[in-house]
Amino acid sequence: MLARVVRAEGLADDGGKALLGRSVTATSSKSSNAKSRTSGGAADKTDETTNAPAFTPLEEALGGAISGMVKPVIRRGTRLIDLYVTNRDPVMAQRLSEAVGREYIRYSIAQRAAYSQNALRYLLEEEERLKAKLQTSEAAVAEYKEKTPDALQLGGGAAATGSQAGAGSSGGRGGLVEDKLQELTSKLTGAKADRIRIENELKQIEGTGDNVDALLAIPSISAAPTVVDRRREVSQLEGTVATLAQRYKDKHPKMVAARAALKEARESLRRAVLDQPNVLQNMLEQAKATESSGQTAVQEQEKAALALNKAAIGYQQLARQAETDRALYESVLRQIKQTDVSKDVKMTAISVVEHSPLPGAPVSPSTSKTLVLGLLGGLAAGLAFIFGADAIDRSVKTVDQAETTFGLPVLAAVPETKDEAATQKHSKRKSDGTATYRVIAETPEGPAAEAFRNLRAALSLLGPESERKISLFTSAVPSEGKSFTSTNYAVSLAQQGYRVLLIDGDLRRPSLHKVFQLSAKWNTHAAYAEHPGFVDCLIGSAKLQTAARPISAEEIDVVGEAIAMRGKLHTATGGQLFILAGGHRAPNPAEILSGPAFHKTMTEAAKLFDRVVVDSAPVLAVSDTLLMAPFVQTVCMIIRARKTPRPAVQRALSLIAAAGTRPAGLVLNRLPQSRGYGYYYYYASPGYGKGEGSYSSSYGESEAQPSS
Repeated sequence: MLARVVRAEGLADDGGKALLGRSVTATSSKSSNAKSRTSGGAADKTDETTNAPAFTPLEEALGGAISGMVKPVIRRGTRLIDLYVTNRDPVMAQRLSEAVGREYIRYSIAQRAAYSQNALRYLLEEEERLKAKLQTSEAAVAEYKEKTPDALQLGGGAAATGSQAGAGSSGGRGGLVEDKLQELTSKLTGAKADRIRIENELKQIEGTGDNVDALLAIPSISAAPTVVDRRREVSQLEGTVATLAQRYKDKHPKMVAARAALKEARESLRRAVLDQPNVLQNMLEQAKATESSGQTAVQEQEKAALALNKAAIGYQQLARQAETDRALYESVLRQIKQTDVSKDVKMTAISVVEHSPLPGAPVSPSTSKTLVLGLLGGLAAGLAFIFGADAIDRSVKTVDQAETTFGLPVLAAVPETKDEAATQKHSKRKSDGTATYRVIAETPEGPAAEAFRNLRAALSLLGPESERKISLFTSAVPSEGKSFTSTNYAVSLAQQGYRVLLIDGDLRRPSLHKVFQLSAKWNTHAAYAEHPGFVDCLIGSAKLQTAARPISAEEIDVVGEAIAMRGKLHTATGGQLFILAGGHRAPNPAEILSGPAFHKTMTEAAKLFDRVVVDSAPVLAVSDTLLMAPFVQTVCMIIRARKTPRPAVQRALSLIAAAGTRPAGLVLNRLPQSRGYGYYYYYASPGYGKGEGSYSSSYGESEAQPSS
């Protein structure tokens, strides 16, 4: 059809330059010619049968080029087709769209005409065949009628005349023999009913005897003509006697005559009623005779009907075949007339609803569409990357995720503290950078310090004070912040007024002596040689009172030097912090902890101090923590946000539970502050009350100003 468009619009006259913007090369022509030669025989045959004009190879090539420009789209739920044509030239695009629509309508009309011609040719051929078949069927019917004329008695005579009734119709089955059989059957049924009725009435008469009133109750006796006449006479005479009784007395001659006549009439009625049983008996005999003769006649008629029905089977078949052939023949004649009338009418159900306007702007490429698709593609790729990374990342990111995954409460969520120490004014305390561990003393206004105060409050609510004196902090893997958490928790308890002992229970990699600069004046190894620690207490070479080293109150205060100099230090409540460092290196720490020495040391520490905080080793790294867990009262698991794998934490918790201790809760450490602290712990309010004097060096200044 597109080749028709090329020919109708003359697009091949300039070699396709107007359509494609360039002339078709000789190579394309040769290729088209080769293709034409390959299927030339079939194409020529099609042209001869359909009378369609043959197209040149150039026209077919340009038609194939147009197929890539034209895109028909059916509107869903309608019978409309939107035709889209894309071309470099907007005028050519409009021209092609109109031309394709016109040629499609012409093609539809041509197809409809060709279909009508083919249909008419087929109907004419079919009409000749059906006519011959009908003649054969009617000849067979006539021949059968001549051989078996009695078959018409069962019906079907109308079929031989070619009427529309049909030999196989329900009405045609009622022939003469069947009608007579039905009549005899009806008479036989009536005779049987009369016999049964008379027999029933005779049985009633036998039980009544000579009782006239009872006999008159029988319908046949009361309806007998003689009885009806006698009863009428009695009724008339009774009326006459009643009339005369009003005028005359009983002995009047007229009354006597009337009464005698009435008596005679009643006697006649009685005799007539008593004679009716004999009449009924005669009627019964007649009914039986009629029934017997009717039964014989019905049987004979049934035999005749069966014989004739067998003879008429072939006739009925031939008659039905002839009627069917006649119906088909007449139907084909009607279709021939309709097709012959409509074959020359050039009409189609296809029409152009809306013509193509001249495009005012190009449809491709669309800058806005390209940008939108690029943005959407980038957004989809980014979301896919984010969700993929989140699915691959097995770490704990939020408080809610930690509580849901492990089934334990998060006692505190500690944010990242690397930026807090750089903004403090008391930089002289941090001689080697390790003092930043004590954020609750160094940066009391920060969210990290408030998180440790929350931890202190949460652990204080776990039970009676006697059952929460010894606390152990551990983690699943190294570098989670155990020492950082235990140090700040111990400092917070000391700030609250307790005597606190902080034990460095990580015998493999002790670090508390560095946090509190216990070995600042000596070499690190010399410090272990000079000062006893936790290992020395376990092996019995040192006393706990002498090994625990006190920390000055100045290092755990939450206010500045200016307030302390003014004597306005209101935070000190007698609290003290003691550090029990690791001491000498132990060659066999697991064996030392497995004995009774650790339990004995913890019992002694609980008596000497208000609170004991143990900084232990990672659970999955070594077995030391599992040996300590049964002898402490509170176990806290430290989890580093966005780093610690969830399976590692679950494994550590299961090992602690197997050791006979249930962890009290979790501490989520080093939460990133890129999106705000409240993003991870949405009910937290970092910086609440900041600048009002709480935990700040401005305390003294705010005291001098009157409150509003």
